[in-house]
Amino acid sequence: MRAPRDPVRRCVHRLGLGLALLAGVGCVEASIQVVDERTALENQILGAYEQLDRDLQLVASVRAVGADGQAQPAPRLSDVRQRAVQARQTQQFNRDDLEELKAQGCLGEGLDAMLAARPCAAQAEPATAQRLERLVAAENQARRLLLEFVVTTSPDLTRADLPQLVEAAARAQREQAAPGTWLQEPGGEWRQKP
Repeated sequence: MRAPRDPVRRCVHRLGLGLALLAGVGCVEASIQVVDERTALENQILGAYEQLDRDLQLVASVRAVGADGQAQPAPRLSDVRQRAVQARQTQQFNRDDLEELKAQGCLGEGLDAMLAARPCAAQAEPATAQRLERLVAAENQARRLLLEFVVTTSPDLTRADLPQLVEAAARAQREQAAPGTWLQEPGGEWRQKP
């Protein structure tokens, strides 16, 4: 039997053939698994980060001009938001250094959503070891501030939700990690991301 030339009819024809094939095979059981679906908490974290990045761009803008063409002062942010914006700024400033050290195997993503120093050859040099210590402290402080920001500014979250928020943040960091990055396993052991 020839397939029709009309694309709609051809689609219906193929669907009919597929159903006939399935019916001829007998009982078929389909199991659908959703992989890499973000949780509501992960979406909330990402949404907060996106808003902070927009705030950072607005605050960093040298020339904020209003509709009347006049220069406008930078908006005043709440203290909590200001600290979170500064934390994002710190993360963006250190991103290249952290990625370099992760690629060298000197850093890994912990289960507590914090960055952890790992033994590596680069630590033999004192200047690199100090740099590593300073970067890990700055990144982890920024991560803690951002998690606090999400809890404080989200009306549906309380301090009691912080452990689930940390878990969601750790999961998101693991998913975003580049291949070869060290990841802490639930049992405490470390493995490199394939």
